[in-house]
Amino acid sequence: MKIRTAFMVMIFCSSALSGCTGNDSEKDDRIEALEIELSESISDHDSSLGQISTLEAALAESVTSLEVLENTVSNLTTTISGYEEDISYLIDQRDVLLHQLNVSEGNNSIISEQIFALESEIGDLEDQLLGLNSELTQKESQITNLENTISALGYTMSQLTHTISYKTESCPLGNPGYFMDIGFDDGQGLGINDDGKVTFEEVQTTVGECPGDFGMVYNQTTREHNWAQQRVVEMGGVLYFIADDGDSGWELWRSDGTVSGSYIVKDIRGEECETIQNATTGEDEESCTNPSSVWDRTHDGVFMPAEIVAGNEKIFFTAYNQWRDNTWSAADLWVSDGTEEGTQLVKDLWPGWDYFCCGQEFDYVGISNLLIIPSSGNNPDRVLFSGLQATYTNNEDGSGTGPTGEELWLSDGTEAGTQLVANIKPETHSWTYGDTTYCCGDWNGSMPRDLVLIGEQAWFTAETDDYGRELYRYSLGNSFGVGSGHYLVKDIMPGSTTSNPSELTKGSGGLFLSADDGVHGQELYFTLGDIFTTNIVKDIWPGENNSSSPMWVTKLGTKVIFSADDGTNGRELWISDSTNSGTFMIKDINPGNNSSNPTGPMKEMDGFIYFSANDGVHGYELWRTDGTEAGTTMVKDVRQGENSSLDWGSTAHWHGEYALAHGDHLYFSANDGENGEELWRTDGTEAGTSLIVDANPGETGSWPWWFIASGDKIYFTSWDGDQRQLWHYWDNPGPVISV
Repeated sequence: MKIRTAFMVMIFCSSALSGCTGNDSEKDDRIEALEIELSESISDHDSSLGQISTLEAALAESVTSLEVLENTVSNLTTTISGYEEDISYLIDQRDVLLHQLNVSEGNNSIISEQIFALESEIGDLEDQLLGLNSELTQKESQITNLENTISALGYTMSQLTHTISYKTESCPLGNPGYFMDIGFDDGQGLGINDDGKVTFEEVQTTVGECPGDFGMVYNQTTREHNWAQQRVVEMGGVLYFIADDGDSGWELWRSDGTVSGSYIVKDIRGEECETIQNATTGEDEESCTNPSSVWDRTHDGVFMPAEIVAGNEKIFFTAYNQWRDNTWSAADLWVSDGTEEGTQLVKDLWPGWDYFCCGQEFDYVGISNLLIIPSSGNNPDRVLFSGLQATYTNNEDGSGTGPTGEELWLSDGTEAGTQLVANIKPETHSWTYGDTTYCCGDWNGSMPRDLVLIGEQAWFTAETDDYGRELYRYSLGNSFGVGSGHYLVKDIMPGSTTSNPSELTKGSGGLFLSADDGVHGQELYFTLGDIFTTNIVKDIWPGENNSSSPMWVTKLGTKVIFSADDGTNGRELWISDSTNSGTFMIKDINPGNNSSNPTGPMKEMDGFIYFSANDGVHGYELWRTDGTEAGTTMVKDVRQGENSSLDWGSTAHWHGEYALAHGDHLYFSANDGENGEELWRTDGTEAGTSLIVDANPGETGSWPWWFIASGDKIYFTSWDGDQRQLWHYWDNPGPVISV
């Protein structure tokens, strides 16, 4: 019995449910296409058909065993019949000899011996016959059991069926579809036996996909609160982001790309109410609002965007949980496992401190510069961040310790596991509150920025009165107390003036950065982490106060690609292996002293770096390079002529990523002059570069931002002409079932 064959025949027959319309040829073609898709899908779902395969194998094995047993019983019956004939023949011989013995008057010893031998042989045959009859009874019992098993398996296989379901909760908004649930109508779990359909635990596998290659992912933002998802990260196949639904303010949300899997994780601040007097009636009335907990904020000219980073099992993010009786509050560190109950404040670094007290002037909005350290071995997900602890502690010696200033912290998501790890700028300032003078505290700190992780070393820039802003590193494996694990790598600009370290990028076994030593201007540097190996790589634009100002430093293999201005060729594309001779201009894309201005976000894919550049003829278009002059070419002139198709280069917080390498394609935002700014992709060839999603038809464009990949899909936000919402794109493998 070939159950799989019967199963596939049943599936193919069900293709008639597709409701194809049109002429017979079109119908036949569509049915044939659907049958092919279903056949391929069934092949892909073999692992999900384990129970069906097991039943099929069990049934086949039982049938085979039954055949073997029936043959065995037949052979036993024949053998028993032969033994019975032999015994009957021997008894006849014995009876003849007994007659001869009775009538004989001579010496009968020979006849007696023959009779004894025959009786012995008859006894042996009777013993064997008894054993064969016992074995026959056992085999007949096994046959009965197998027949019962085959009957039960046959009934179970007769329950194999399918149900066509229209599912909205399992798809994105606007992309619901039909799915074929396949299984046994046997009442398993919450299913109902013999109700003619498979549901709940009865389902063994599902065939079908949500229709279309792209669509809007469900969320609940209103038209008045339609700036959509921002700060999008991915963990465990789920997106986490901040969004304002018009009711709860900006809060932490999640989405798995389906209607049922898109919802707010936790309304951290919740509804806040106060009693106010109605100016008209004079009566007290309750006024309630639901303010945001996670949002971008500017204070005293300092802008601090909300931040979210994702590890393997935890999300870390910044949030304001309350204003504490209308007093000023700073953003604290929060952690979430994706559930409401698992979303908690990690540690309150600002417990009721009066921001405006004590005559101190400083600029601080909350913790920032979150750098995730994914879990490995026995270490859980951790996060490094820059934060100011605004507390006052009475020490045992009678002294006190005030605010620590903004310094480097490390947290594992628990209050006990959240510690200050690099107090670079000490607490040396006293202050007066009321009539009392306190000592000592610090309101500014070293303000760690530009954090980069290389192995067990965290690299960052920090600022002190003695050295200005310089390059530091911190060893995560340090266990010798606060401050013992951090090191000033080098005072590149000697004295208190900053060297302006930036563009920190790992490569060549160390770290590349841009810095100014006060002699060569802003140039490319390389370091292995100590004063001796921290040196200028090359003075690309020689001369005092001349700076090549390296930008968009991006790793390619062991080298880095970047843009720089040598004072002769304008700003062009360069490469470096950390040596002077190995640092050179790759190609003068815009010949002469004109700049092609290579711009990011620069993305690596299949050994090429993709970037935006202007060759002076085609405007800003998509280019790629493998680090050689011959391998540096324009991918496609998306917007014909001198007009530019790319508007890259911005690092503004509301943009997020607008270029993403995923699978065999680079996805990017571009404007071809006809469809506005929309989603494009390329495989690196001109022919393989095309518009794939026109979310806002017409010349206006949807301006897709916040690209991120999860599984086979990429997600992005787009403006559809009415709202900015979360969208997805993928190469839908099908089959898409229609009725």
